[in-house]
Amino acid sequence: MIKVKVPELLVKHNMNATDLMRRGNIAYVTALRLSKGQATAISFEVLESLCKLFDVGVSEVLEYVADSSDQANA
Repeated sequence: MIKVKVPELLVKHNMNATDLMRRGNIAYVTALRLSKGQATAISFEVLESLCKLFDVGVSEVLEYVADSSDQANA
């Protein structure tokens, strides 16, 4: 599964969903879902906005985490 690391970035930068919406030019519902780590999809446009806003690379916004079922099948 893909883990959204936006909640950690928001804490690190002392921001909330409203700040994310305003500074990142991201729709409020999207910003809210990202801030809670509940996003199920993300556009490249939003991903680029997050990278620019936090001055980070993609790997600091998203992380691949193997599911327990993936590890059992290996």
